[in-house]
Amino acid sequence: MEISCNSCQKKINIPDEKLPKGQAFNVTCPACKTKIRVDQHLTSAEAKESPEKPKEENQPEQTPQEEPANAPQMAVIDDFVDDDDNELVIYDEGDQIALILDTENKDLWTDILKAKDYKIQYAKSPEQAVHKMKFTQFHFVALSENFGGVTLEESAIYQSIIQLPMSTRRNVFVALSGNKFKTLNDMEAFQFSVNLVVNVKDYGKLGDILKKSIGEYEMFYKVFKETLKSIGKA
Repeated sequence: MEISCNSCQKKINIPDEKLPKGQAFNVTCPACKTKIRVDQHLTSAEAKESPEKPKEENQPEQTPQEEPANAPQMAVIDDFVDDDDNELVIYDEGDQIALILDTENKDLWTDILKAKDYKIQYAKSPEQAVHKMKFTQFHFVALSENFGGVTLEESAIYQSIIQLPMSTRRNVFVALSGNKFKTLNDMEAFQFSVNLVVNVKDYGKLGDILKKSIGEYEMFYKVFKETLKSIGKA
C-alpha cells in the first residue's frame, strides 16, 4: 500500500502484511514526523464502482477529467485523536527499534538505548505490547518481571516472546529485569528464554552491562548467520 504525507508529500510504502485488517490506523511520516490517519473503510467504499447512470437524450457527453498525478491513493485524515494502539510508525531501513516495558525505569532504559542509536517505543500494558509486536520488528525488548502488575506466567507479552518462531526470536534481544535475578547469569537467562537477566540493584551499571551482553550477542549471531549462509541455509 502507498500513501502520501499531506505535509511534505513524501510517498510512504507500507507492506500489506503490516496493515491492521479492516481497521483505521495512524502513521508517522518518517520525513517530517507528521501523524497521518488512514481509514481503510473509506478506501474500500471509494474503490467500489458506482452504477452507471442512464444517459439522457441530447445531453452532451462530458469529457472525463484526469486525476492529478499526486492524488492520494487512500483517504488520509489529519485531524484525529491520537491513539497509540492504532499508530503505525514507519522507520527507515537499518533502524534499530527498542520496546521498553519497564514503567518505573523507563527513563533510564530510554537514555541508554538512545545513546546506542535505538529508536524507542513504549507500551502501557502487556496486551498493548503484544499488539505492537504484531506490526513492528523490534530488535530489543526491555521487560520488567512485574510489568503490567502480573507475573511472567500471566504476562501476555512474555508468553508471546518465548513462543516466537526461532527464525524471528534470534533477531530480538530480550533483557529481563527484576529483584530475583543474578545479573549476567547465562543459566538464568537460558531458563527464562531471554538473552540477558539484570538485577535492579545493578541498574547503575546498566550501560556497561548492555555493552557487554549485546556485543557478545551480535558476535555470536554474526558467526551463526555467516555459517548458515556458507551452507546455503541463510
